[in-house]
Amino acid sequence: QYQKVSEALVFDQQNQHFLRENNPNALNEMAERLLEATQRGLWQAPQEYAEKLQDLLLAMDAEQEGGGRV
Repeated sequence: QYQKVSEALVFDQQNQHFLRENNPNALNEMAERLLEATQRGLWQAPQEYAEKLQDLLLAMDAEQEGGGRV
């Protein structure tokens, strides 16, 4: 269930681009909630999903701090 949600909402390139352009806070919140679900054991995701979520969050933080796009 979480895997389909993450693939459709967070990792889909078109959707991710749209959210980065129009509502980066929503993308950030979704990624944080999915990562939290893995950390709390609510989602037994493959390790790669947790890493991809962390990478996305770090990239968005760097983007926000730098004022540029990643």
